[in-house]
Amino acid sequence: MSESTEMAVNQIAALGARQLAGILEGVSGERLQELIALIDEAPHVYCCAAGRSLLMMRCMAMRLMHMGYASYVVGDTTTPAFHEGDLLICASGSGTTSCVLNVARKARDLGGRVACITISEDSPLAELSDVVVSVPTFTDKGDFDASERTVMAGGSSFEHAVLLLSDAMVVPMAAARGFDINKGFPLHANLE
Repeated sequence: MSESTEMAVNQIAALGARQLAGILEGVSGERLQELIALIDEAPHVYCCAAGRSLLMMRCMAMRLMHMGYASYVVGDTTTPAFHEGDLLICASGSGTTSCVLNVARKARDLGGRVACITISEDSPLAELSDVVVSVPTFTDKGDFDASERTVMAGGSSFEHAVLLLSDAMVVPMAAARGFDINKGFPLHANLE
């Protein structure tokens, strides 16, 4: 890779980061606080998504586990049964991902609560949710406002936002539990 190509990639990454900062400023702090309250109230927290969004939700489940929450990723072989009062957190940019919708409906049928992180507040997933964290960005999966596009491909800005929002939620949550986020968490993996 030539230096000029590397510079262009760095410039693209920097522009993407600036655009992402603007997107994150448009997310409701009140909705994030409502999501944190649901997490604190739930006996168990289940994270659900598809594709790259699922990777971001795996990170959320891990951070919650680090702080002592009983958190799981839907579909993993060690994920226990969902029960009344449990919380399902879904991430879907479009809010129409069929496998995510099916899981949200099932969680509702079992007496659980549902929260979602999505671009579309009017989506079927949002309609199933107790709390909707809306991310004002673009995804190529659906009929979305092209003026919200960023320099990043497809739904990348949504996925990046999900990761940063979940990591940002950890800061007040860890403080409330007495954890110093700069010293790691007691439940961090130690067989590595």
